Amino acid sequence: MGKARISVRLMRACCWLAMAGALLTAPVARAEDAPDFHLDLDTGGHTARIADLAFTPDGEDLVSASDDKTIRIWDWQSGVTLRTIRGYLGGGSDGKIFAVAVSPDGKTIAAGGYFGVGLGDKPPYGDIRLFDFATGKIKAVLKAADYATYDLAFSPDGKTLAAGGGDGVVYLWRLDDKSANGWTLDRKLDADSWHIDKLAFGAAGTRLAATTTDNGVRLWDIAKGEEIALPDEAEQLRDVSVLALAVSQDGSLFATGGKDGQVQLWRAADGTLVRAMPKQDFLIGSLTFAKGSRLVASCGYRCADKHRSTVWNTDTGEMLLDYSGHDGSVYASAVNADGSLVATAGGTRNAIQVWDPATGERKALLQGLGEPVTAIGIDPTNGVIAWGNTNPCPERVACPEQLGALDKRLELPTTERFFDDPQPLTEPGSFTRAALADGQWSLHAAAGGKDALENAVLEIVNGGKVVHSIENDATNGFAHSAFTLIDSGLGLITGGSDGTLLEYRAATARVSGEFTGHTGEINAMVASEKAGLLVTGSADQTVRLWNLKTHELIVSMFFAGSQWIAWMPQGYYYSSDEGDKLIGWHVNQGRDHEGRFIRAGQLKKYLWSPEMVRRAIILRSAKQAVKEMRPGVDNELQKLLQRKPPEFGIRLAADQSKVRDGYVAVEITGAKEAGTDVAGFSILSNSRNVGDIATRSADGNGTIVEVPVEDGQNTIRITGTNEYGYLTERSVTALARKTEKAEAKGKLYVAVIGVDKYPFLTDACSGRACDLRYPVDDATEFLKVVAQKSAPLFSSMESLVLVNREALDENPDKAQQTYTVASADTIMEPDSHTIDDQLADFLDKPGEHDTTIVFVAGHGINIDEDYYFIPTDGRKQDADRWKRSSLVDWGDIQKSVERAKGMRFMLLDTCHAANAFNPRLEKDAQDARIVVFSATAANNTAAELPELGHGVFTYSILEGLRGKARTSDGGVTLFGLADFISREVVRLTSSKQKPFYYVGGVENIVLAEP
Repeated sequence: MGKARISVRLMRACCWLAMAGALLTAPVARAEDAPDFHLDLDTGGHTARIADLAFTPDGEDLVSASDDKTIRIWDWQSGVTLRTIRGYLGGGSDGKIFAVAVSPDGKTIAAGGYFGVGLGDKPPYGDIRLFDFATGKIKAVLKAADYATYDLAFSPDGKTLAAGGGDGVVYLWRLDDKSANGWTLDRKLDADSWHIDKLAFGAAGTRLAATTTDNGVRLWDIAKGEEIALPDEAEQLRDVSVLALAVSQDGSLFATGGKDGQVQLWRAADGTLVRAMPKQDFLIGSLTFAKGSRLVASCGYRCADKHRSTVWNTDTGEMLLDYSGHDGSVYASAVNADGSLVATAGGTRNAIQVWDPATGERKALLQGLGEPVTAIGIDPTNGVIAWGNTNPCPERVACPEQLGALDKRLELPTTERFFDDPQPLTEPGSFTRAALADGQWSLHAAAGGKDALENAVLEIVNGGKVVHSIENDATNGFAHSAFTLIDSGLGLITGGSDGTLLEYRAATARVSGEFTGHTGEINAMVASEKAGLLVTGSADQTVRLWNLKTHELIVSMFFAGSQWIAWMPQGYYYSSDEGDKLIGWHVNQGRDHEGRFIRAGQLKKYLWSPEMVRRAIILRSAKQAVKEMRPGVDNELQKLLQRKPPEFGIRLAADQSKVRDGYVAVEITGAKEAGTDVAGFSILSNSRNVGDIATRSADGNGTIVEVPVEDGQNTIRITGTNEYGYLTERSVTALARKTEKAEAKGKLYVAVIGVDKYPFLTDACSGRACDLRYPVDDATEFLKVVAQKSAPLFSSMESLVLVNREALDENPDKAQQTYTVASADTIMEPDSHTIDDQLADFLDKPGEHDTTIVFVAGHGINIDEDYYFIPTDGRKQDADRWKRSSLVDWGDIQKSVERAKGMRFMLLDTCHAANAFNPRLEKDAQDARIVVFSATAANNTAAELPELGHGVFTYSILEGLRGKARTSDGGVTLFGLADFISREVVRLTSSKQKPFYYVGGVENIVLAEP
């Protein structure tokens, strides 16, 4: 092929990518070197267009490929991803997977797509990757095609793999045991085309059909290697993009579908036309034959809310049913081996649905947690952003001029307030929206471009006249999906369907800046010069905050139900308890090797920094926040990602015959490769810390640990930590064997800390003394109630009391009550040294069947990113600086509690001072499965009401344990107490104080006797 033809072909391929991207809202490639690390969401499903689907031969699993550059293997009946396969992920289109095929023996997944660093500058980018189905490891890379591969097909015997794509050539690979990678390029078939879109074997593997986007349909006799001439009826397809292809269950027919809505049936043996199906008014996105002479045709564009998947009888052409399960375009479908089930993929949430083509009954829904963000607003005066997820115009393809409904809100942190959880938007409020008109200036979207796409043109209007038009194409976003005027109409920002976000000057229509970060269609935006922010929402399911002047990405946010995460480009993040499991870093290990994925939670020790994220928003600069708070560590994330986390697996051991009653054997595999031994693992059984356990070797690279369990279902979590601070968590569920003899009750350990007196802080609390009224009473009364109501549930009780003796002795009756529980000589002053030493020693005592409760009341304080408890000897260096050596680092308390074996509880009435909020406590405790009750959530302080004689929080705990939280005859349960405390604190403070509690992953145990 000459150079001239190569350049023409490349130009045609570029034109096709522009058209296909516009049709399918797929991101565009950019000529740039791929970085080693990419921040990426992992929501449990695909976050971009699903390009291809394939059932495994046994029909048990489903394989999907996506523009999000991942392959997912689904157990479709349970709805979970068994494995996510990642190759090399680059910038732009580099790494997109357009095609997957599963070998007939079910052992190999072939993947094709766009695997190159740019569009046209450095081919090849049409390599085929062969992955091992069981492990996700790359088995081989087949190199032949220069341009992107758009479809793959295994022959029925599995000995031939056909590939076609952006150069119009079909590559036939043959199994070859003598080849280094197991395959040899057998031959090439020229389709006389610039772009092959689909391939399929028919007639028992003796025929191969191909559809093209520019020159119709092709059919070959594989044995002879000759093309079979198609009848005259096929000539008209040379002028239509034929995007869909399917072969019948018996291989005798193949069906084609085009951009013009035309679907035709052809005989596979000789290519003769069998029947033209009723022409549709939508682009045919995919075709699939199913059982009972059924053909499923799905809408791939201009679907609005009326077209999804139509099922026809191929014998009569009659329409049997219209499946409308998806809420948008469907571009991939597959059928199981016997044709009884069809899987289709698409819609706004990139969902896969498995359904019965005979009845239309949906059998499974496979999708991630997130939703496209379709509406954005900001209240700049109060520093609140709002968003919504409802499609504002389901009956239309797009409506950028129609602003969607807002239904959720988030108060942005300031110097006076911390982060708070997202809340439902109950009142409209004064939210600013996108400015479509400002004075004489206005913006209007119109159809245009060579494909007459909706909103391809943005008209800039001044004084009622169009003064400029911006036509989008593959270089600047394909379509204008959201836009706003800025700077009193002198500028504008417009977002494209591929995530492109550009700023223009209105008077010249020239680009004046770019906001880089989104990976999906921009659905909504709002600019606030008062707040200095641009806020955007996208089909990539994120809300992003940008500096309006500098165009810097400040923070990205993802919300899914009660889980959320906010992260900076540098990797620092803040999240809900499970939010950091939804995001991580794809780490490339070479273009011909599979990638690694490291979740944010695995790097929590280094990167979990709510104060950093807060500071970035306050400063309107993530870069400046890092420079200010962690100078000199700009490349910390890169260094961390060059290390490998501990990789291991766990499973119930096959042989349970030698295990003691009340235990199960769990096998840890791969620990040797992980670079950490069993001493590097922490083990929780139903949130009970197991601690040091007996181990024995298993065959091969495995270690057996015996874990104590309770009757019934037990969730066993094993967390491995390596020398670099990486965490990896694995879990397994075990059903315990019941034992005849009753298990002995565990022991109860109770540590209480109460600080009333602060002799060195006479004016440190807003110019006043920091002494408090109730912490000692709170701590001692809590100890008394626990001794009366909880201790009888255990074999015995041991206590540690750290309170001000002076405050205790001021109330002789209270002192006497305390001495009945703890001897006078074991009550110690709560100074920093005593708290550190005594608490650590005390918490080393509990065993795996014991329960520990730590109660703390007093002042807490935030200093930069760290949180401290202020002991009775706490002091300041000067008016602005604390003497840290006089404080108790909460991290030390946390480590001691985490180390304690058995069940662990923490009750904290420490947030008496404004901004003394301890998010790290909450996160660390949640990850360690420690039950936490805290007096306040973010942005409110703990109240002390004299008529109660206690802090409101502690008073609610005491009343609950005494019986008011009882919900059954069995006594006061954990969940009942949590609910009572939450409601009672809100009631007593008229909603001014809201407590925080975490009881996730813990059974609803009884805490107090009836």
